[in-house]
Amino acid sequence: MPVWARQTLYAVIMICCAIIGMRSYLELNDPNVASTGSISSQKLPDTVPDFTLNDPWGEPHSISEWAGRPLLINFWATWCAPCRREMPLLQALHASQTNLQVLGIAIDRPADVQTYLAESGISYPSLVGEEDAMAVSELFGINTLGLPFTVVASSTGQILTIYIGEFSASELEQIATTVHKLENGDIALQSARKQLEKL
Repeated sequence: MPVWARQTLYAVIMICCAIIGMRSYLELNDPNVASTGSISSQKLPDTVPDFTLNDPWGEPHSISEWAGRPLLINFWATWCAPCRREMPLLQALHASQTNLQVLGIAIDRPADVQTYLAESGISYPSLVGEEDAMAVSELFGINTLGLPFTVVASSTGQILTIYIGEFSASELEQIATTVHKLENGDIALQSARKQLEKL
């Protein structure tokens, strides 16, 4: 390789590294975003945006199909180990909770999702997409792809929290309890948001 080509390649690599490093630094030092945990309410959209994605078998579904129910929307992928670890907990929540609808959104290939769902026994509704599912994640204010991440919303579509990272069973229990109290009128919307910010 000629010397000028090596020098040009080296310069391009250094510029790319500088850009990636600066972006990572800015994201890591953003006080509103943690590597895991709830995103500050200042960053949250107020309500669940309208969107439509296909299920793994190609049938389109609008988020409005679940209107009137509190939602736990979990973004995941088959290649994401933390996603796969938390999915049995989400399945258990789905099986035990009648008032909190679990909805998976896989940022993945439909065929891979079909296979995984069949093998794992996950029965809560799942939607799937690649670029289109990533575009949906951006509607929630998530500009960097870190999986899993989860959106919790009230039955009126008000976003309560957006959580980045893997849930524990106790955290999911706290979410279910807080949503139940909100839906029963025992706590106000802002109180529910404050409780879930502590996750």
